[in-house]
Formats: sequence, C-alpha cells, structure tokens
Amino acid sequence: MRHLALLLVSAVLLFAADAPPVAPAKAAPKYQEGSCCDKATKKGEKCMHPCCVKAAKVGKVCDHCNEPVKK
Repeated sequence: MRHLALLLVSAVLLFAADAPPVAPAKAAPKYQEGSCCDKATKKGEKCMHPCCVKAAKVGKVCDHCNEPVKK
C-alpha cells in the first residue's frame, strides 16, 4: 500500500511539472502608428510626455497622443 501511494504521488508531481503556466501573457498597449509613445517604444524607451506618463500610471494609453482611429 505504501508503494502505491508513493507511485501515485510521483505521478501527480510529474504531471504538475509538465503542465504549462496558466497565467496569460500581458498584452502590449496599442499605440497609434507614428505617435510619440510608438516612437519611444520602438527606441526601447518609455514616452516621457506628462500626459502619457499619467495615463501609464493607471495602466492606460494617452488618448491625446494616441487618438482612436475614426471610422
């Protein structure tokens, strides 16, 4: 009985080690092509405009610099 329990525990741990991570990857913000934020991101930096910094603190994209595409 003891060997069966050890085998079961080993199988569960082996299965858990092979399972992929559950947490989804964080999506990158969607900047408008050519905006100050887009240019800074392409350089590997963060945009330092005050409006962009303020929006980034709350996890958003600046609406002034990255206006939504009008249909």
